[in-house]
Amino acid sequence: MGGRCRLLGMSLDSRRVTSAVLALGITTALLLSVGTRALASGATNAVSPTGTVAGQGYGYWLERSWQASFSTSPPVNPCKTLTANGQRVADLTLTSPTASPGTYAYTCTEPAGRPIYVVQVSSECSTFKGDHPGYGTTAVDLKRCARAGFQGPPQETTTVDGRSVDLGKLIAGTGVYPVHVSEKNIVNAKPGSGRSAAYGYGLLLSGFSNGTHTIHSVVNLGTSHWDITFTVHIH
Repeated sequence: MGGRCRLLGMSLDSRRVTSAVLALGITTALLLSVGTRALASGATNAVSPTGTVAGQGYGYWLERSWQASFSTSPPVNPCKTLTANGQRVADLTLTSPTASPGTYAYTCTEPAGRPIYVVQVSSECSTFKGDHPGYGTTAVDLKRCARAGFQGPPQETTTVDGRSVDLGKLIAGTGVYPVHVSEKNIVNAKPGSGRSAAYGYGLLLSGFSNGTHTIHSVVNLGTSHWDITFTVHIH
């Protein structure tokens, strides 16, 4: 079992979700069957599995989003920005630090040309106490732990402007990266510095035209249900 799992920005104790994830019966081998086409229905705003934003691919942005989660103090802004190589990238995430099922709707405004990273479902393990159960804290151990915590995807449907995204093709892993936990944080960890590794999904989007765009995700974990909508105004 791995450490923390995250559902669209919410930090979850993996012990609460592993049984539901395992019940889906989807193996890691299947998840690693990554194709070259990101979308099942041609929503071309999604960056391909091997594509980059600001010179960085999916693994990098998964890392950056987890670093942001560790260092964030409440209240959480659902429309944050991250920077790489001098380029700003929108980082969309839920504001709730808990895993409460329900319906969430957020509105963000972004300038034309700014790429967007939407947090999806992932697992991480860190050197913090209790966040690497059954594993050590070497780089190899943390990466193995993160993968072990991601036993399979939840039942999730994500669309961008009504077009389905095949998240199974966008799974990524990170290396080991530094993290810092603030005094008040949303990951329920003691403050301090450590190292972490992550594995799972994120959604990189680029090339939006001016106007209003909708990113909609429906997630089911066992009997729990989440319905999340981001409305993004591009100007």
